[in-house]
Amino acid sequence: MRNSLIAAIAALLLLVCSVGAADTGYTYCYEHFMESADASGTPKLLYTGVTKYTLYKRVYPDAKSEDLGTVGKRGRVYIFGFDQDWLFCWDDEVGIYYVKRQNVDEIEPLDPSYPPYGIVTNRYVASTSKDTALYASPDPSSDVLFELKAGARLSFWFLDNGWAVVPYRRQVGYVYAGDLKELTPVAPSVEYAQDGDIIAAFTTFYSTKKTDLNKGRMVNMRVGCEYIDQVYSPGFVFDFNDIAGPYRYSRGYKDAPVLVDGQTIGGSGGGTCQISTTLYNVLLQLDDGLTVLYRHAHGPGGASYAPHGVDAAVGRDGGRDSIELNLEFRNDYDFPISIDSTVQHGSLCICIRKGAYTKPLEMIHGSDMFGIEK
Repeated sequence: MRNSLIAAIAALLLLVCSVGAADTGYTYCYEHFMESADASGTPKLLYTGVTKYTLYKRVYPDAKSEDLGTVGKRGRVYIFGFDQDWLFCWDDEVGIYYVKRQNVDEIEPLDPSYPPYGIVTNRYVASTSKDTALYASPDPSSDVLFELKAGARLSFWFLDNGWAVVPYRRQVGYVYAGDLKELTPVAPSVEYAQDGDIIAAFTTFYSTKKTDLNKGRMVNMRVGCEYIDQVYSPGFVFDFNDIAGPYRYSRGYKDAPVLVDGQTIGGSGGGTCQISTTLYNVLLQLDDGLTVLYRHAHGPGGASYAPHGVDAAVGRDGGRDSIELNLEFRNDYDFPISIDSTVQHGSLCICIRKGAYTKPLEMIHGSDMFGIEK
């Protein structure tokens, strides 16, 4: 009865705030986080954060909705959940309210045992069997968010009434399940998984425009993934810059746009941050055995190809006058793990597999990643 009521409330809120708004995965996320609410409906608080500005406490996850007052700049908020773009907050006086993820910093778990902030588990991996699209809603007449070519590999949250629910930037999209092949469930736990099984996955999407700089960016993503696709033994400390770098022409990298401290500049190796960000989102799903040792965001706005707060910048050693940009983690499992990535048709999908894994030849960073041969 209680779960039915929570689902009904979520559906009502979605109906109220969904007209003309992007689907941020609110209904599923709200139901998920409210499963731990107490008998009175008070949610379990998981995280705390600090506001960047004075913010309105929105009644719904919609910037145009009514407000329940404000929380001041550098004010503390208490968070019980999130979707792709919103934080679900609690105040003893007003109850549940919503603020944008991008407007809150310094988000930390209230207890070390709570799951890492910012990621929703991806439960399946599949490839497209034909040219299709990522739609804004589970309706082929809805807006197309992204064109998907046959053979693109992607991960997604779950299947719902014949549609795959796919995290896309700071919202969710939908792919018709009939257009997918090689549907592979992510193992429900590392204990259940056999050698070679996928234990976590995440996907981001990239432009396939054929400008010189964007071609360079796509080449860089393929090259960077080729460097990190390895087997990592128990106890191994993974250092992204050491393994994928240096980002030089002699190592196969090209000139491409680079995002540093929120600013876009040109440089060799542009695009590798999308690899590190995608990988970071995989690591967040395996916090019981892969320990993140170092990660730094791109800047206040994060990276547009991922939800706010879960990007990971790389490419710079920390010097006297600069902050290190790198991603480091340690394999604390008692078994090796393998990184298995594909860069093809606008989709960058990274999986971590249990044990040693050798990628089939046809899956090695498809040559048609943007319509021309390697």
